[in-house]
Amino acid sequence: MLAGSGWRVTTADVEHSLARTFQQAAGEDGDALAAAYARQFVWDLDLRRDLQRGDRVEVLWRPDPTEVIVVAAARLRSGRLGRTLEAWRWQRPGDSFPSYWDADGVEVPYRLVDGPLDDYEQVTALLKDRPTHKGMDFKTPVGTPVRSPKAATVTRVDWNWRYNGHCIELRYDDGVIAKLLHLSENRVQAGQRVAAGQVIALSGNTGRSTAPHLHYELHRGDRVLDPLEYHEVQRRRLSADELARFRADQARLAATLDRALASL
Repeated sequence: MLAGSGWRVTTADVEHSLARTFQQAAGEDGDALAAAYARQFVWDLDLRRDLQRGDRVEVLWRPDPTEVIVVAAARLRSGRLGRTLEAWRWQRPGDSFPSYWDADGVEVPYRLVDGPLDDYEQVTALLKDRPTHKGMDFKTPVGTPVRSPKAATVTRVDWNWRYNGHCIELRYDDGVIAKLLHLSENRVQAGQRVAAGQVIALSGNTGRSTAPHLHYELHRGDRVLDPLEYHEVQRRRLSADELARFRADQARLAATLDRALASL
């Protein structure tokens, strides 16, 4: 349903999978909308396992020429959790990109405290999203500085270029191997020591990549590690002044969403 200014509202009760729910509710946009919606709530639920019949999805969204889908607001009434999850798009002062926040001003996605990027647009894939995906993907413009999360030795660069593009492999001092793929520029060489926080590359869109992003992958021996479990993580919280500004904008989004839902 159209909600003004190009925004659309889609709502549905879950009967099957999230993908099928959105396919039935949003037609040809269903798959892309399901993926964009899922990114908001994958932090708190396994959406393949934890969705229940009767859960309710609500989303305010629009197509965008630079993105497949932009989600302005999303809600999920979860029977498993016994509460409604919310995600509101808002750009915190000083941030380069908008993020998503709950009604209390707590950031919805987790961030790596000592991750490879200072800022990025969105996490678009996690380790557990699909069996063949072995890392964490950060959507970020080409040329974003990439840092070594920890003190490390560079073990190799630019191997398997057709798939990885420009890439760097690090051995952290605790023995964990880190791979950073699809870079636009390397700034280190094999055998070089790097300090925690040192800029070692610029992000890119090289190799088998469909959009600018950084792929970050961790291994200990033959075991693939989840960056969210290996690194310290945080959810940022808005300050009192930021929260007041956020809630004013959130109220306008909520009014748009609720008016559209009331007319259904």
